[in-house]
Amino acid sequence: MREVSSLYEQSLEDSRDTCIRLLWTGGWDSTFRVLYSSIVDGKRVEPHYIIDTARPSSLRELETISHIKSLLRSTNEEAYERVSSLQITSIKEIPDDIGIKNSWNQLKQRAHLGQQYDWLARYAKFKNLADLELSVHIDDKAYVFLKGNVEETPFGGYRLKRNVLGDENIFARFKFPILEYSKLHMRDIARTHGFIGILEASWFCHQSTNRTPCGWCNPCRYTIEEGMRYRLPREALFRYHTYRYAKAIGSPFLKVKALRQAYDFLRYGSKS
Repeated sequence: MREVSSLYEQSLEDSRDTCIRLLWTGGWDSTFRVLYSSIVDGKRVEPHYIIDTARPSSLRELETISHIKSLLRSTNEEAYERVSSLQITSIKEIPDDIGIKNSWNQLKQRAHLGQQYDWLARYAKFKNLADLELSVHIDDKAYVFLKGNVEETPFGGYRLKRNVLGDENIFARFKFPILEYSKLHMRDIARTHGFIGILEASWFCHQSTNRTPCGWCNPCRYTIEEGMRYRLPREALFRYHTYRYAKAIGSPFLKVKALRQAYDFLRYGSKS
C-alpha cells in the first residue's frame, strides 16, 4: 500500500510539470496525443519507444515517427521544438518481474490483453516512471480492465484508482489521456485543429505487404472495424474480407461461397 501511495504522490508532482511522457509507436492514437499535446496544449512531450527487433514492423514504426516529426517541423516549428528526442529501449533490456507477469497472465485469462501490457508495466517500473501515458482508447481491448477502475485526474485524463490493488494494478504507473475517445473522435478533433494531414501519416500494420497495410493483422482489422477502412488499400480490404469469411465458416461449400463473396467485394466494392 505504501508503494502505491508513493506512486500517486510522484504522479501528482509529475503532472504539475508541463512535460508529458508517453509511449509513441507511430500509430494513430499515440500520434494524435503527441500532436494534440504539442500543438494545441503547448506542452513539452517526451516520447518513449520500446523496440522489438523480432517484430517486422519496428523499423517502419521508427521511420513513421521520424517522418511525422519532419512534417510537424515543416508546418509548426514551435510545436516541433516541444517534442524531445525519442527515447528508445530494447525490449531485451527490460528486467523480468514475476509479479507483473503473473498479474498479466491472470488478466488475460479473463479477456484478451496483449502481451505489450506485461512489458510496458515492467518498463515503467524499470525506468521508475509513475505517469507514463498510454494512448488506450474506448475501443481498445484493455478498456474492459480499466472501465470502472479509473478516476479522472486534476490535470486531465484518467489513472487507476488508489483502492485497486488486484491484478489490474499493473496499470498503476500509467495515465490514460484519451481513454473515452474513439478513432473517429480523434479524427474530428485533428480536423478542427488543422493537423489531420500529419495524423494521417501514422502507421498501424504489423505485417506490411510492399509497404502497404496487409489487411490480415490485428491492427489492420481493428482499424477497419473502428470506422477507418478508408486508410487501407482495396487489396488489403480484400484480404480482410477473405480472412473474415474463412474464419467464420467450416464446410468446403461455404468456403467456396466465402471466396466468391470476397471476389465480389474486390470487383464491385462493399459498404459492409
